[in-house]
Amino acid sequence: MSTLRVHRVKGKEVIKVYRLIPYGELLEVLREDGMAFLEDGARELKRGTVWRAARRLSEMLGKRVRVERAALRFEDGSYIEGWNFVREE
Repeated sequence: MSTLRVHRVKGKEVIKVYRLIPYGELLEVLREDGMAFLEDGARELKRGTVWRAARRLSEMLGKRVRVERAALRFEDGSYIEGWNFVREE
C-alpha cells in the first residue's frame, strides 16, 4: 500500500495539470499541418486528460479534433509513444 504524503504549499508554485499540455504549440501545428503528435513524458498522460484536451482544441479551432494513442517512428527505426491529434475537415 502506498504512503500518502502531505506537503506545504505556502511559498511554492503549484502547477495545475492542464498547464502540462502545450495548447499553443498544438494549435499552431494543427492549423498548419492538420495533425500533431504529443509525446508522453516520463509521466504518462491519462486518457481522460487527453480527451479533454482534444475537446478544448476543437473549441479553439472551430473544427473537430480527434485523438488516438500512437507511436511516432523515425528514419533510424526508433520510436516514441504518445498521442496523435488530428483535425477533421
